[in-house]
Amino acid sequence: MSSPVTGPARARILERRAIDFVPEIERHGTIHSLFTLFFVGNLQITAVAVGLIPLQLGLGFGATLAAIAVGNLLGALVMAAHAAQGPRIGIPQMIQSRAQFGVLGANVPLAFVVVMYLGFFSGSAILGGSALAQLFGLRRISGIIAMDALTVVLLALGHDAIHRYARWTTWLIGGVFLFATIRATGLYAQHGAAGSAAGWPRIGTWFMGMSLFATWQITYGPYVADYSRYLPASTSGFKVFASTYAGSALGSIWAMTLGALLGAVAHGLAMTNPTAAFAALIGGAGPGGVARTVALATVVAGILIANSLNLYGGSLSTLTILSTNRRWHQGTLRHGRWYRLGLGISGAVIGTVVAALGAGRVLGFLNDLLLLLMYVFVPWSAINLTDFFLVRHGTYSIVDIYDRAGRYGAWGADALWVLAASIAAEVPFMNLPFFVGPVARWLGGADVTWIVGLSVAAPAYWYRCRTKKLV
Repeated sequence: MSSPVTGPARARILERRAIDFVPEIERHGTIHSLFTLFFVGNLQITAVAVGLIPLQLGLGFGATLAAIAVGNLLGALVMAAHAAQGPRIGIPQMIQSRAQFGVLGANVPLAFVVVMYLGFFSGSAILGGSALAQLFGLRRISGIIAMDALTVVLLALGHDAIHRYARWTTWLIGGVFLFATIRATGLYAQHGAAGSAAGWPRIGTWFMGMSLFATWQITYGPYVADYSRYLPASTSGFKVFASTYAGSALGSIWAMTLGALLGAVAHGLAMTNPTAAFAALIGGAGPGGVARTVALATVVAGILIANSLNLYGGSLSTLTILSTNRRWHQGTLRHGRWYRLGLGISGAVIGTVVAALGAGRVLGFLNDLLLLLMYVFVPWSAINLTDFFLVRHGTYSIVDIYDRAGRYGAWGADALWVLAASIAAEVPFMNLPFFVGPVARWLGGADVTWIVGLSVAAPAYWYRCRTKKLV
């Protein structure tokens, strides 16, 4: 499962690779590291906040728990399937999309990916910055700036440092979350739900909640292989899938269930300030105390890993777009780590500004973001996975992925056509704050677009490619 690597490939403080291919001599790591990374990457306050959203929409506590379990278990199937691509092809996830969309055409989904990273980075920065502010008595904006500066440090160190940090913090974060879950469960058993709807409301609301949780998992698709690409090429694809699936599903379900418990026992505070509600659950409502300090430090530690994933993936995706410029192409490959660092700092600055402007409505922001992303990334994921498993069977020409004149061309008309058609097919099923499709309205508000996106994109792309000789 691991491969020893000697020499400068392992001795560097800063990761050397960016969007270029990782040769076998530099492959290393273990499958277990994928479990810890995606377990602790999901066991954090942003996922707790997402667990509150169905309660805010009027879903009952029991129905929310069911939506959390079903959505995450289904969505993680798609997410973990992408992880199996990393060891096989040895390049970041989104640059591999060039094999479907073309070297220039891949910039279309990449643009949405960059927006996704900035959105999640900003939403998480609000929660982590709030914790730092409470921990050190700062203004919230100062806490956000400090949180984002810490994230840039971990980004600069790169892939191995992110994996190591996840391993180191798993026990700390897991222990605090275990205590918080036991305490929240006890409060719920004593006092019941406060402010959440009782019983089972309209099925449409439940489907919307379930779709949000499935989307949470699916939106990992654009970068999950970034963290498996250093594993040896001989690594079992099934074991990569299983370890990633278990870590991501378990971490998400646990954190979101705690969020639902917080919403049930401390509805008002949880909805307005999830970080304060989490800290109060463990250490009381007062400004001091060791337990409360540990709770806030745990929030910061969790956001640091989550936002390092967002910033790392965002910088690689932006770098992939820039590399299509002929003047910058060679530089982005030769000096990728410096581009990654510069783009990461730029992304952190933009994300900090967005976080400062949106600090007052984090739950609504995350809800709208997840819904919008679902409509794009579900069909993208279906196209990408169909291409890898059913069309090309994991065989790609790495050299041509970096050449617009190569076999994948500048524009992948089939994939772009299928992506556009799939999004169009989703429109009648959409349920957004500013638009409700006719089918969604007929279904009582149920948003099943992710099912439509998968059902349309996968067979349509396979059909378009079935008679073509592809490599």
